Amino acid sequence: MITVFLRGGLGNQMFQYAHGVHLARKNNTTLVIDTVYLQDRTPRKNFTYRNYDLDIFTITPQFSFLSRLAQKFPAPLLWLSLDMIIIKINSIAGIQKLLHEKDEYVNPDALNMSGNLLTVGYWQSEKYFRENADDVRNAFQFRIPLEGEANRIGEKILATNSVSLHVRRGDYAADKKVMQDMGETNITYYQEAARYIAQQVSNPIFFIFSDDIEWCRKKILLPFPVIYVSASSAGPKGSHHLQLMSLCKHNIIANSTFSWWGAWLNKNPYKIVIGPQKWYADNRKEGDDVIPREWIRI
Repeated sequence: MITVFLRGGLGNQMFQYAHGVHLARKNNTTLVIDTVYLQDRTPRKNFTYRNYDLDIFTITPQFSFLSRLAQKFPAPLLWLSLDMIIIKINSIAGIQKLLHEKDEYVNPDALNMSGNLLTVGYWQSEKYFRENADDVRNAFQFRIPLEGEANRIGEKILATNSVSLHVRRGDYAADKKVMQDMGETNITYYQEAARYIAQQVSNPIFFIFSDDIEWCRKKILLPFPVIYVSASSAGPKGSHHLQLMSLCKHNIIANSTFSWWGAWLNKNPYKIVIGPQKWYADNRKEGDDVIPREWIRI
């Protein structure tokens, strides 16, 4: 059995689940999801609480026993503490191996471990599931159809040489600690990426997605046709925006797992995907394993 300890937002959960899919297929075993950490609401200073977000897809997950209890009977710290104790006991007793991500670089051992495993990490690289990419794509089929404004935008995307351009603001701009780690919004990067696309693609139209679209209207100014996609079309848990990015012919991503997945789910065999040269602001974390080899870094 492969158990995935979920944490973080949608994009991070997708990476963790994808790695779990790879290990479950490789070991021909069951994939189980532990959502206790996501459900815990113990007061924490300067902490962003997350929810289980993979329900935007058609997957039918198998949740751990404690996850089901925590869902039915919320109790801050209780279920999480119990989960940590059980994990430690199982690891010491050899009942369950703990596969813990050590750093941002891909660990080859994490691709081939067998047995009863619990994975804890972010696993932000296609290398962690490339061998079973088709299974991952099948898992991440959108459950909620595009509707209203999102559907109209989707029609424009399909009818044009569409390019998604994603700008992540939110905690990247509001939280000083996060900004130090991920960096400020690099306007020059987006301008250079758009120029590169325009040199390769005839009559591109740039669809700009962001959690702060009004900031983008003022700051992300391009000498090409642009459509600023409003927040009202985002859909439940941002699922419509993720799906719309995946429908674009080409993608310019932020250093964000959300737009990373929008680009990766893009089925265009001739797609151009551009990502930032530096994934992290910290020079010690280049994120070399985050960007797939076929994508371009600027």
